[in-house]
Amino acid sequence: MDLSFKLSDNSKKLENFVKDTNATFANIGSFSDIGSYEMECKNAKLSCSSKLFLKDLLGLTGCEISVNKMTAGSKAPFAHKHKENEELWIVLKGTGSIGVDGKEYPVKEGSFLKIAPAGVRTISATTDLEFLCIQTKAGSLTESTLTDAEIK
Repeated sequence: MDLSFKLSDNSKKLENFVKDTNATFANIGSFSDIGSYEMECKNAKLSCSSKLFLKDLLGLTGCEISVNKMTAGSKAPFAHKHKENEELWIVLKGTGSIGVDGKEYPVKEGSFLKIAPAGVRTISATTDLEFLCIQTKAGSLTESTLTDAEIK
């Protein structure tokens, strides 16, 4: 069953989308326009606005990245955890709170929070909140910048 999120028919479209052999490029526009995007997973009967999943849009194979915007006073509709994926949350603008296993972490522009797969997480926005969430399989990074690079 296909459980990927795709842009809905009503969604704003990516700008300047280019897929080359070794690169995929797209412009989402201003972060303030994230609310114009709507994604859906038809087989799971899920849709969400103000969130843009990049894995399938860009053909990512080692991570999932979501670009997110929440309005002041809003909360995630449910708490969740993962089987294998850890998450890195990067707050770009605004203030809010990310809860992990019942503990609240106050976040603001410049905050980073890593959450292990088993951590039950949720988020709420005090002010308008813009953030990235990067998911990767826990323990999968065997090489890093200098050990994986081939200098040309």
